[in-house]
Amino acid sequence: MLLYLLLTFFVTITAHQCPPSRILIENQLKNVHIPGLAAIVVNSSNILYEEGFGYHSPISNQYPIDPSKSIFVLASLSKTFIALATMQLVEKGQLNLNVDINQYLKFPMRISHPLFPYSIITMRHILSHSSGLGSNYEEEFHHGMSGDDFIKTNLTDVILRYLLNKASWLSEPPGNATYYTNVGAAWGALII
Repeated sequence: MLLYLLLTFFVTITAHQCPPSRILIENQLKNVHIPGLAAIVVNSSNILYEEGFGYHSPISNQYPIDPSKSIFVLASLSKTFIALATMQLVEKGQLNLNVDINQYLKFPMRISHPLFPYSIITMRHILSHSSGLGSNYEEEFHHGMSGDDFIKTNLTDVILRYLLNKASWLSEPPGNATYYTNVGAAWGALII
C-alpha cells in the first residue's frame, strides 16, 4: 500500500512538474511521516532523474539519503520481487514450482523437513509460506545485522545454518500449514 501511495504521489508530481520540487516532496514526506526516500526515473537506457530526500531516521538528521550510497531495508517488499523473479524463471521453463527444491540448491546435502524427511519441499511451498519452516528467533537474532556487516554475510551459509537447526521447523509436514517466515523468503531468493 505504501509503495502504491508513493508511486501515485510521484506519478502525479512528474505529470505536472519535472523535475519535482524538493520542497514539495519533503513537505509531502513530512505529512505522511516518512523520514526519507531515494527517487530515480529511468528510461530504457538512461537515468533521467536521481535524487535523495530527507533522512534515514525520523529521529535524527544525521544521515541524509544519498541514492548512490544509501542502503534500505526492503523488508517484505523483497518477497514481491522474489515471486516475480521466480515466475519469470517458470515462464522460461528454468524452474518448476512443483518439484523438490533440492534440484536447484547447491548444498552439500539434501534439505528436508527433519520430522518428515520423505516429504519434498517445493518452490510453491516456499512462496506460499507452507514449506514447514517456522520461526527460530534465536537463530534469526544471531544473524540479525545491518549495514556493512550484512553486506559481508553469505546468504547460503545463513540459510543452511537455519535449515539444519531442527528448532527452525514446524511440527507439520510441507504443504499442510501456512506460517509466515522471512527466512523462507530468503531461502526462495537463494534458489532463484
